[in-house]
This record gives sequence, C-alpha cells and structure tokens, in this order.
Amino acid sequence: MGLELIKSVHDILGKVEETTNKKVEFIEKNDLITYAAIKMARKSMPAHLVFHKREHNELVNHLIAHECGHILRMFAVPEEKRLIPMANQEIKGIALNEIQDEIMRLSKTLPLERLAQIINLWFDGIVRQVTNFPPDIMIEKWLYDEYPELRPYQLRSLQKQHQEAIAGLKDEVKEITPSKIINASNIMNYAFFRIIGFHIKNNFLTTYNQTPYVRKGKELAEYTEKNYIINDYEGDLQMINYWARFLGISNWFKWTGFEDVPENYLQTL
Repeated sequence: MGLELIKSVHDILGKVEETTNKKVEFIEKNDLITYAAIKMARKSMPAHLVFHKREHNELVNHLIAHECGHILRMFAVPEEKRLIPMANQEIKGIALNEIQDEIMRLSKTLPLERLAQIINLWFDGIVRQVTNFPPDIMIEKWLYDEYPELRPYQLRSLQKQHQEAIAGLKDEVKEITPSKIINASNIMNYAFFRIIGFHIKNNFLTTYNQTPYVRKGKELAEYTEKNYIINDYEGDLQMINYWARFLGISNWFKWTGFEDVPENYLQTL
C-alpha cells in the first residue's frame, strides 16, 4: 500500500481484522474534503476502506488509527445498534428553511451556482461535525492512553486540525456563513479542543479566549466530560443526540441502520 506504519497502528489494524473478520484496505484519494475517511464494510463488502490524501502522509499513522477506532466502536455493539446518520432532500430542506433569511441575504452578493455549492458544504460539514466529534473525543483519549508510540503523530495531527478549525473565527468566514452554522461549528470546536487539550496536556484554547463561543463551548465540554458514562457506540449515539439538541440541529439528520445505507455507499464519499 506504500505506507510506512508504526507497530501501534499494525496492532490496531490487527484488532479490526479480529473483531470484524474483514481486512482494511487503503486508498489514496486526494480530493477528500477531510484528512481521511472510512467506508466501514457492509456484509457485501470484502474489506473496510480507508481513504487518505497524499499531502497528509506524515500524519497517516494517526489518521488510520483514528479511523480504525470508529470501526472498533461500531462493531463492538450488536448489529441492530449499528446506526449511522443520514439526510435526504426533505431533511435538508427543513434545515435550510431555518437559515432561509441568511441564504437570501447571501444570494444578493454570491452567484447562485457558487451559493448552491457553499450551502451543500455548510450542511454536510455541520452534520459531519456533530455526528463525529463526540466519538472522536473518546477515540483520541483511547489512542493517547493506550498507544504512547502514537502520541507525536497524534499531536501533529490535532495541531493541524486546530489550525483549520480556528479559520472559522475569521471575519471573512463569518460574513459568508449563516450565524447558526458558524456558531454551532465554533462551539463544537471549542468543546472538542478543550476536552482533548486537557487530556493530552496541550493548550488549544488561547485563540478562543476572546470569542463569543467560550461560554457555550465550555458548557458543552463540561456536560460531555460528566455524562459520557457509556464509553461505546451506544454511548456515542446518545452524546451525539445531546450535542445536536444543544446546538439546535437535531432535525438536520436522522439515524438509519448501517446495513440499510444506499447501494451507492462506495460512491457517496
């Protein structure tokens, strides 16, 4: 596969194969909008697929370990509890209706084609963020605690993620993003980096100190730390639902069975 992986990552990959009875394949995909992405194997698929960008090869050990964490959490629960988020056009319409006024405002300054692209990025991004961040927190804690060899890779990866997150604090980003979305995203970023930073003993919060997201972000972080009692996939779903309610976006997606995802699962990345 052309990737140089450290022992800890090989150990985690071994756990995935043992737990799921399926191998993990790696695919370079340089048009990803995230650092890495995973296609967990359905019954009809011979292997889990991990997609990664060439530009992130220096981080690939952490990225692969992290994505494997998602596989292990899902496959540790019974099949009937393996749910994934989805949104159809009806759900998206409901969500966009909630920010209709701001979309209309932006339509006066942005070409419609460009606006349509941005709207899809907003929607997909915020749903991905709220449905991934709670389990991401638990996975990062697990990696830090159980695989010290990974810590240098993990820190560099989180630092890169943090640099991209704080771009959402810039005025020019706020000007072209509905307030509901920019607020939710920055609150989640603050909560995530507060929890992870304290755990790995790294300060990610300085940039946020004078922003309006601290109060709500701290409230969300403290609730998460106190109430993430069930540290498994079932607990992930409960915490995701809480985050979505807290941010007022609980109707922006719904849960469906993992085996019920569309037949074009492999093409929907």
